[in-house]
Amino acid sequence: MPPFTLEPRYHPLDSLDAVPTPRLHEARRVAMAASNMIKALVQDIGTAMTDMSTRSLDQAAYILTADIRLIDVFHTDEEKAKGLHVDEIVARLPEDKKVDPQKLARCLRLLSTEHWWIEPMPEVFAPLRWALINTPGSCSWAWADPVSYGTLVGSVAFTEQMTDPTTFHDDTIGAAPFVRGFHRMGMTHVKNWWDWFMHEPERLERFARSMEGCGYIDLAAIKVDCPWEALPPNTTFVDVGAGQGSVSMHILKHVYEKVPTLKVVLQDRPQHIEQGRKFWAQELPAALEDGRVAFEVHDFFEDNPRKEPNTIYWFRFIMHDWADDYAIKILKGIRASCHPTSKVLLGESVMLEALPSPPSSRGAAGFENDLRSLRNDGPYTLLKAPYPIPQNYGFATKTTAQYDILMHTLLNALERTMGNFEKIVAASGSKIAHVYPTRGTASIIELVPM
Repeated sequence: MPPFTLEPRYHPLDSLDAVPTPRLHEARRVAMAASNMIKALVQDIGTAMTDMSTRSLDQAAYILTADIRLIDVFHTDEEKAKGLHVDEIVARLPEDKKVDPQKLARCLRLLSTEHWWIEPMPEVFAPLRWALINTPGSCSWAWADPVSYGTLVGSVAFTEQMTDPTTFHDDTIGAAPFVRGFHRMGMTHVKNWWDWFMHEPERLERFARSMEGCGYIDLAAIKVDCPWEALPPNTTFVDVGAGQGSVSMHILKHVYEKVPTLKVVLQDRPQHIEQGRKFWAQELPAALEDGRVAFEVHDFFEDNPRKEPNTIYWFRFIMHDWADDYAIKILKGIRASCHPTSKVLLGESVMLEALPSPPSSRGAAGFENDLRSLRNDGPYTLLKAPYPIPQNYGFATKTTAQYDILMHTLLNALERTMGNFEKIVAASGSKIAHVYPTRGTASIIELVPM
């Protein structure tokens, strides 16, 4: 592997097909946690307060660079390396994306403090590696608008919604801070996150594109950190709420020859099923020809029509879209359909409590010994964080904590701790049989009928 770099070129591990070795994954986690903890130790209180209270401005500058398609103005690798004067940058922007050069410079200077951009000379800016995320048309570029915009709208009404005694116990999707934020702006026709997209078809298209990208973020880890090759013969893999089925397609690809009797069923709303047919016909036509994939319209709040033995029901990031009452209803519907030989797999982030590591636990030297003992060619296992890193690895797992508040803001839903999962699983009449950690943000939680 080449060394990591800030230069404007992708690293091999930036590929959505790449999975770091177990040792590298654990080393990165502890390095991220430690470096952020050092920042907390040495940063003065004034800059810490300002940074936290104005962080939405980083987000606004980030959205701007995506929306005006800034990366497109850099035509060559040399321009990306050396940069362009802000006047030249603006001159190359499309007419409907023009901005004031000095105001753009100020935004890029802000993003340069976080190493998205660099200012090699006064008012000359060049993208760094992270800025390539906003390459127009990419999944990550698509993510910048609807999700970032939605969080900004929701944050306007976040405290109001959290403290309103008439609504803070309301877990329905229409009571999300996002909805209240729109209503405060006079847009009372917006009923919930999904309803908003019905009024914003262009944003819906970008959101769909961004969700495809999210599917790929954890895909490589999901493929290699769960023993799909051990599936029994004649297993039916039912992808519930599948979208176009990109994740289940790659799982099938991964074991196509090793598990020749494995069949996939995609279930979702009619429009997604139609997208799925086209996607599979283009990406894995052999599965259609071999009869190894089927498409079904299904509402996952209803009992599942697939009830045969050796069925795996796969839910990828479905539960985090819904508060407990909704999630329990979904799982009860599956429980009613489960054959005794069937399993339910939840691909979900598992929130870890932010508990301190006890001083008596092994420190850096012990962690290094544990790291060396990991087999890069063996199954992935989690290492305990060394003292004084928090047990949840702090900053290294911040993304899951952010997603937790994101899901509350947009959908009045949540990411769950293992205790939260045990609660909804038990209430649905099932039990957790096993948890497979992965080198991504998701774990795979295996449920069986109680």
